Amino acid sequence: MTTLAFSYAVNLLSRREYSEFEIRCKMQEKTFSEQEIEDTLAQLQQKNWQSDKRFTENYLRARAQRGYGVNRIKQELRQLKGILPETIDEALMECDIDWSEIALNVLAKKFPDYRTRQDAKNKQKIWRYMLSHGFFAEDFADFIGNGTEDEFY
Repeated sequence: MTTLAFSYAVNLLSRREYSEFEIRCKMQEKTFSEQEIEDTLAQLQQKNWQSDKRFTENYLRARAQRGYGVNRIKQELRQLKGILPETIDEALMECDIDWSEIALNVLAKKFPDYRTRQDAKNKQKIWRYMLSHGFFAEDFADFIGNGTEDEFY
């Protein structure tokens, strides 16, 4: 491992958390050798400066606060961040995020009149939006256009 490779990785981690996959990709872009990358990642993980578990927990909380559901976040973690499904499932089991509450907040912000009766076209629009943001149908379906505003409070 070269000092340059280690310094580069530490510099990245000094600004924010990165997954192992992200660091590996960034180091490959800078044309570090595979051996340098492996040695650097091993040392970072040994010192607990890089942890996919910690990265996953932070990413999960941050994306949930931004109004995304569990399906979307899991997909991003797997495909964009290179996190293993076991790590994602473990982080989800340990988190105390109320996905129904987040879904309700997103619904109220994007569709303020969601409680009033909706025609089929508007209901489809709401469903597409919520599903595309990663929410399960059971997280929001009961809140859409089935009665008066008092019903949910």
